[in-house]
Amino acid sequence: MESFLLRAVIEKKDAVRLISEHQNNLVIKWQKLFKKNHKKLTSIEMLYLPYWCFDYEYHSKQVKDTIKGKVAVETTKNLTAILPDGAELLSLSEVLHKGGLPLLTVKGDPDPEVARETIYWEAFAKEKKRKDIKIEITNSSVLYVPYWIGYLQGEKIEIIAVDATTGKIDLGIKDAFLMKLVEK
Repeated sequence: MESFLLRAVIEKKDAVRLISEHQNNLVIKWQKLFKKNHKKLTSIEMLYLPYWCFDYEYHSKQVKDTIKGKVAVETTKNLTAILPDGAELLSLSEVLHKGGLPLLTVKGDPDPEVARETIYWEAFAKEKKRKDIKIEITNSSVLYVPYWIGYLQGEKIEIIAVDATTGKIDLGIKDAFLMKLVEK
């Protein structure tokens, strides 16, 4: 199975700033007032989280042309994302030839049904005659997505993930990272 990765565009200093801004938002400030549990960023590292990546085509009577795209499904928690049309996927073998990367392990097998269901609900939420929809999975691969993982020290150690492709804090991916880090 082929493997790809997304290019990280957010630098470490920017990830540190984003985590700091997140820690300083209004809700967190209120929590600090009542808990007296200030969490401090103690370290940060980039890790690549594996996703199953499925190429798909779908057809419906309402849409004349075949529509093609990619959907990514995280390998442990089945979190999903439709990839943008112009997403640049880099060949993992070419990138690894230049040096190592902190890749988290892939376990299990891809489940095309999870991808099919995601495509169905994302693409056709507004379609009235859903029985006319045909979704075909044409290829599967492994896609590694870069995240900056910040380790926060308070009463307990916590992690916070910054998507290194968009710069967004991703609170929903935390459990997937914790599962992968325990596997390590």
